[in-house]
Amino acid sequence: MHEAPGGPPGGRRLAALRLAAAVATGALLAAAFPGPDIGPLALIALVPLLLAVETARPRQAGAFGYLAGLTFFGLHLLWIAEFLSWTGAVAWLAWGALSAFEALFVAAFFALVPATRRLGGWRLLVLPACWAAIELLRAHQPLGGFPWGLLALSQHGGGPLLPLARVLGGYGLAAVLVAVNLVVACWLRALPAAAVRRPWRWRRLAAVAGWPALAAGLVAAGLLAPAAPPAAGPTLDLVVVQAGLRGGHGLDLGQSTEAVFANHVRLTEELGAGAGGPRPDLVVWGEGAADADPLRNPDRLARVARAAETIQAPILLGATTLVDPTHRATEALLFTPGGQLADRYRKRRLVPFGEFVPWGGLLGRLVPATRQGVPYDKAPGRTLEPLLVDGVRVGTVICWESAYQEDARQLTRDGAGLLLVMTNNASFGDGPGSRQHLATSQLRAVEEGRTVVHAAVTGISAVVGVDGVARQQTGLYQQTTVPVSVGVRSGLTFYARFGRGVEAGLVGVAVGGVV
Repeated sequence: MHEAPGGPPGGRRLAALRLAAAVATGALLAAAFPGPDIGPLALIALVPLLLAVETARPRQAGAFGYLAGLTFFGLHLLWIAEFLSWTGAVAWLAWGALSAFEALFVAAFFALVPATRRLGGWRLLVLPACWAAIELLRAHQPLGGFPWGLLALSQHGGGPLLPLARVLGGYGLAAVLVAVNLVVACWLRALPAAAVRRPWRWRRLAAVAGWPALAAGLVAAGLLAPAAPPAAGPTLDLVVVQAGLRGGHGLDLGQSTEAVFANHVRLTEELGAGAGGPRPDLVVWGEGAADADPLRNPDRLARVARAAETIQAPILLGATTLVDPTHRATEALLFTPGGQLADRYRKRRLVPFGEFVPWGGLLGRLVPATRQGVPYDKAPGRTLEPLLVDGVRVGTVICWESAYQEDARQLTRDGAGLLLVMTNNASFGDGPGSRQHLATSQLRAVEEGRTVVHAAVTGISAVVGVDGVARQQTGLYQQTTVPVSVGVRSGLTFYARFGRGVEAGLVGVAVGGVV
């Protein structure tokens, strides 16, 4: 039976408890991700609000879910305030608007909690699938979606559940995390009733011990996941050059993109002029290392060619290229040791209000603040396929694209023996944004069973093994070179092979259970 809203004094106390539960759930979720990065909290973060809204009306539950989402995203995305030094109040506007919109998806899930009570025990299957389906939706819609703060990323640091990503992917892993939260909530609800069921001791025992046993079984399920495919190909030797400056592209400290480019050239030449020994198979400069188009700038092209000749290795560099007089593109350009362009990849997934203003620039004219920091729209690429380096297929994505699991899956299925994420990350400043971004590469490595080389201009650069562990991590704004030796793999994980079907199954269970 639903409580009468606003009935004093019990109604006010109940509302206050739900309010506190919503804030607690949002704060616990935020603490499970970088920066606090206490991953195990994701196993219980939803419990306070699951308990609080069990007897609420769906609309009330959705309202408290919205507050939980607003708390979570508000804390999780607070690094956006790093923009303040060059965009002023626009940063707070972007942070508030994005947090407020993304919280709607959390509200939708919690509205389903009381709405699905009639399903009984089937809720342990349907509600986790609903969470996964809602995350899938928000990761892709609107405007390309926002696949940031997905629940599975809280497990990037390891733990018993992370290997499940090789089978179920990030969305399936999120469903298991939600199932654990639901089981814990069911157990806590059952405890008071069990305390008074003395004539039926077996029921009391089931209530007290059964739910914890089920939760423990779910957490231990990752131990049953198959191992990643073994390295079965040649070893590729890479060097990541991280040579960015604080402020990145001169947005706040007056530092020019020329200085960033010059640093990459210098460190590469110093590496090539060093002690003798085997040369790398590839040198990687991150996204935007050459922010002026080297294909249209003879001086920059000559300096790239000189650096490649000095180190006697191909260079894959991130550059902003000129498409036409009004459009530019973010690209990865592969140059031979002789300085000739051998291959290229153009970034396909662009960041709304970061790399383009939606709706043909109309919004930029109507609301000029949306154009601040986005002087021109970039042109997206159309194709996604591995680059060929020394006979090895290297699956390359640029920055934001690493958050989309289907891109890494497609590259792996197309024969990529390793994955490479080229990024800049200057906009993240000193906050946890860079660590949150690295977490996406850690999850991709486990899902696809591929080593991921995370190459950043300003940091963090790292090498992520198939176990999800990030090694050889650099510091933020550290100017350094990172030698990497990667064993190439060819086998496919279950998720790489059948991931689309896994996600379709989760959506099917969610829709079927609710409808």
